[in-house]
Amino acid sequence: MSINLLIHNVGYVISTIFDVVAIFFLLLNNRKARGHTTFVLTLFAVAIFITSHIIGVNETDPDLSRTILMFNLSLFFIGIFNVHAVLALLKKDWERRYVITLLYAVGISIFIFFLSQPDAFLLSSVPKMYFPNYYNPGVLNWIRLVWLYGCAFYLICELLASARNTENIYEKKQFRFLALALGLGYVIGFIPNFLVYNIQIDPLWGNAFVVVFAIILIYTGLRYQLMNIKVVAKQAMTYALVIGSIGGIIILLEYLNRAIGTYYPKFPSTIIPFLSAALVVIITLVVWRKIREVDLLKYEFITTVTHKFRTPLTQIKWATENLSNNPTFSKDDKEQLSYIRTADVKLVELTNLLASISESEDSQYNYSFKKMDLSSTVDDVIASLQSTIQSKKVNIKKSYDTGVIAKYDEPRIKFVIQTFIENAVNYSQSGSTIIASITKNQDKVIFSVKDSGIGIAKAELPLIFSKFYRGNKARTSDTEGLGIGLYISKGILEKHKGTIQAVSEGENLGSTFSFTLPIK
Repeated sequence: MSINLLIHNVGYVISTIFDVVAIFFLLLNNRKARGHTTFVLTLFAVAIFITSHIIGVNETDPDLSRTILMFNLSLFFIGIFNVHAVLALLKKDWERRYVITLLYAVGISIFIFFLSQPDAFLLSSVPKMYFPNYYNPGVLNWIRLVWLYGCAFYLICELLASARNTENIYEKKQFRFLALALGLGYVIGFIPNFLVYNIQIDPLWGNAFVVVFAIILIYTGLRYQLMNIKVVAKQAMTYALVIGSIGGIIILLEYLNRAIGTYYPKFPSTIIPFLSAALVVIITLVVWRKIREVDLLKYEFITTVTHKFRTPLTQIKWATENLSNNPTFSKDDKEQLSYIRTADVKLVELTNLLASISESEDSQYNYSFKKMDLSSTVDDVIASLQSTIQSKKVNIKKSYDTGVIAKYDEPRIKFVIQTFIENAVNYSQSGSTIIASITKNQDKVIFSVKDSGIGIAKAELPLIFSKFYRGNKARTSDTEGLGIGLYISKGILEKHKGTIQAVSEGENLGSTFSFTLPIK
């Protein structure tokens, strides 16, 4: 083995591991189940492609090398699964379901065609440069390039469109960097194809610089908070073992194919790739089923807990209503009972919204959109929070544009507004003023809550909409919280095709939380 070939082999293995780990850390964070699944499928396809490449170009038997390199047909599924996974990341997989369905139909059709007509894809491999054997393209091999880079171009366009349409500065940068990473990765990944068509450019260059692609992904994940290290590390370890197993299976299948060819020369060389593809599908289905089982357990747990909550909350409601009619109770006693009733109502609303978390992550949860005056909704929320506002001795100043009508689901937008105002009240000093404002800006309405409270450190701003996250100042204050209100609020605004944002100059300098709703 020449030194160039050795460097190629080692480099491909290292770069592949580096890229896979980088992508894991980037994408496997609080994603819907189908997003997880499609990315696992992407990694299966990548593992098959890379392993077959390394084995195939090192094999000295041209016919066996060609058989092994036929596993490169997984390239068609890399394109499909990559589109599906990124659209899930952008939460566009449902509205783009027809595009995804078409990709699956066309991709599988091309895959079956090349499997039945292998000469159209690859011919017997031939020595090229320092490789014992390399790709010798069939007449229709170019279809794989058109397919893969067509998928890449579509993804980059979707990412740039999402970056252009979002007002969240962090999401804007996330999407732009992801588009850059994908573009650079696919461009660099094209380099080995030059040698396929006898253009003497060393594939090693593509392998060497593909690390840049991984570095951009890692930087994007770290800088713009696309991951939860603890969660992702466990998932990455699990999936890495699966991918390693797939690679081992492919190696075993290669030796099996060699043994069969030795003793049975007339045995069709495409049978083994077909059977291996079926095996990968079976393994994939098993993994998918396990993921679904975990999600089902999560859903059942939340459903059970919320159901158990509703019964005592209903009993509290009945008891307070009965006690409020007691003639022996003083005015202060009845006032305290009203506080309990208000708290009971809030708990019921929160219980219902918690129940919707799992539903909204795995299905299109039904929202009831109605045209309403947002100022009226805000006033209702402020009125329901009067006891909390009075106990904290803060002032709410209203600043509304008149006649602002938007189309939204009132209970859920009420939850968002309540979350904003409660956070402002809880983290503000006694006697301070909180400004609740509603403004109309062209085709959208903006609601914001500005306070002069504990503020948010700039490093924490990208994290505050994460599930169960509470800032350092919030954790050390005397307020209680689960760190879930803003997470739920973000999901609600996404369903409304709106945006949510937090701005702060730093700790103890106050904060401004805002969201936008499109005017329909």
